[in-house]
Amino acid sequence: MSPVMKVNLVYTRLRTEERMIADALRARGCAVDSYADAGLVLSLDRERWGDGAPVLMRSMSFTRARYLASILEVKGSRVLNSAHAIATCGDKALTTLALAAKDVPMPWSFLGFEEQASVAEVDRRGYPSVTKPVTGSWGRMVARMDSKSAAEGLMSMRFEMGGASDHVALVQQYIDKPGYDLRVYVMGKAVGGIRRRSEHWITNTARGAMPERYDVPPSHAKLAERAAEAVGGDILAVDLLETRDGKVLVNEINHCVEFARSIEVTGIPLPELMADYVLGVLR
Repeated sequence: MSPVMKVNLVYTRLRTEERMIADALRARGCAVDSYADAGLVLSLDRERWGDGAPVLMRSMSFTRARYLASILEVKGSRVLNSAHAIATCGDKALTTLALAAKDVPMPWSFLGFEEQASVAEVDRRGYPSVTKPVTGSWGRMVARMDSKSAAEGLMSMRFEMGGASDHVALVQQYIDKPGYDLRVYVMGKAVGGIRRRSEHWITNTARGAMPERYDVPPSHAKLAERAAEAVGGDILAVDLLETRDGKVLVNEINHCVEFARSIEVTGIPLPELMADYVLGVLR
């Protein structure tokens, strides 16, 4: 009898996504052990952790996911996504640099480290433009700057709040979208996507955007796959921006794929596809 395949699932909360993924793995004969990230205390050495089974990293915290993946890889575990992919996708500046290194089309952007210099560069580039934190998700603290006075106010807040590590201004080109953005799920290859429609210019489902079925055309699939390859991830959600004249650009890449708000609308069997991908890695 062949040995039972096993996956260690690391999570912050057992949300709908984590439960569905675990169920899909078990339905395929794979054993799943679950570990809350808050309860993990790991030695910083090469001592093997547990039974050495592959780890599916579903921690909602970027900090926890990055450190846990880094530690577990040193201990010999295969982690999906890898520490490198998590660190790259969880930092919007590093994501942009990874895409730039592979000539993946994206909005222009810059990084500033001082208030007045950042405002001057925004003013030179023109309005509107967008400022966002280098780390964070769900569209939080993302703001549009429509004038120099708005840029001055937002840059002042950016550089006066938080600690020294927060005093970085990431500014991006504002894309006049046709009322939606696009998300493509990539697991080695593009497996499907959603359109997120909203009257607001921020189109995160966490901010009220409505998911719609989106049949991914080959050109969009290829672009998303190029982006996923650039950051070195296994299971990713690649966010695309489409201009009103049909040009498509990569915006951000998510390393902890969420789908609870959209799975019924799209009909894409994401938990089963994730399970199949993980089992392919196991084999």
